[in-house]
Amino acid sequence: MKNKLNTTIAALFLATASMTATATEVGGTYVTTGMVKLSTTEFDSVKGTSGVTVDDEDTALNFVVGYQIDNNLSVEAGLIAESEMSVTFAGGESGTLNGKSYSVSGIVTATLISDTSKMLGVKYASPVNESFDVYGKAGMLFWDVEGVSSAAGTLTYDGATYTESESATYYTNDGSDPYYGIGASYKVNSATSINVDYIKMEIDDGDVDGLNLAVAFDF
Repeated sequence: MKNKLNTTIAALFLATASMTATATEVGGTYVTTGMVKLSTTEFDSVKGTSGVTVDDEDTALNFVVGYQIDNNLSVEAGLIAESEMSVTFAGGESGTLNGKSYSVSGIVTATLISDTSKMLGVKYASPVNESFDVYGKAGMLFWDVEGVSSAAGTLTYDGATYTESESATYYTNDGSDPYYGIGASYKVNSATSINVDYIKMEIDDGDVDGLNLAVAFDF
């Protein structure tokens, strides 16, 4: 991931260094708010297993505040709201999930809940014309996740057994990892833009892709 991040940043600066300055005012502040569609590889190890149903996509709110340092570079801080993805076992399955062994008796749903994640990074933008900009971004994502099992059945995970007809937390973790992405912005008027970007992240050793649609307001 680190090598990918470094390569992306280097390519971004080389590709945009010769372009002219953006229309965003130096020293200005902007906010973006929108929705990001998330998908993860977290449950790939059990995909295709008979009796297993995987839901590895969700949509979450995304909010970013940015400050323009110079004509092209800005710093950003943002939030990605809580999201949930899950896998349902019909019973009798066993294998590895999140790098740990599991076995299931009965019908059990394991839900991975990602609490609100925090983002801190930089964005480098360059104009294509007066209305259209392209940009790249990179930074650190600070995440916090928990795994919750529910339904009538028994889940044995990493040597511990959970038997319930209600919900039980079987896994928690937190950490930070780099993110990087590319995007484009269309200026509707002098203070409002529509942004579309693709972000690559890592959460709990699982790759997460995000496709974001947002509205940006300059101040």
